[in-house]
Amino acid sequence: MLTLLALEAAGEKPVLVAPDLPQDRTVDHLTGDAVPDERRGVLRESARLARGRIEPLSAVRPDDLEALIIPGGYGPVVNFSIGFARLQETRRIIPEVEAFVGHFLQSRKPVGLIGLGEVPARSLLGQELEMAPPPADPRLIAVDRQRRIAHTPGLAGFTRLRDVLAGIEAMVAEVLGMIEERGREESASRAGRDAR
Repeated sequence: MLTLLALEAAGEKPVLVAPDLPQDRTVDHLTGDAVPDERRGVLRESARLARGRIEPLSAVRPDDLEALIIPGGYGPVVNFSIGFARLQETRRIIPEVEAFVGHFLQSRKPVGLIGLGEVPARSLLGQELEMAPPPADPRLIAVDRQRRIAHTPGLAGFTRLRDVLAGIEAMVAEVLGMIEERGREESASRAGRDAR
């Protein structure tokens, strides 16, 4: 919800997407225990959190989007992959998610990551996860300009919601700046081709 708040405050109209598949695990968030006899769907749970404003991943073309933001928490980690945090299981990203996220990484479209939302992207890039200590100022985010990736630790690094929001707002601002930069580069490239 903080990500939606930051995007809307920046004047954006986000498109929310989630894969339509069963959750790998259902957790009782009061106790933290797994609830093995309760099954939930990722799309339905996402719709509950997003108040119904969500599309199935299969219905959205990544070509039509300018950037991608993956929220934090265990949801993206557990539900976008198979074998996460399970002993002796190979972890791999679900093919539908791999294709969607991979589009943004390969085309160098801006990607914003919050907390553990970085796991799918880092996995696809073949990068090791490094849990760096959170910055003293939550507005200081990690930016990979070459790949156009911005990351804030979210609740994985901060406990106060105002700090989490400040980091998310800084990440959103960075992603929006990257969109503008990419647009300028594409315009210059088109102008160069037209001049030939």
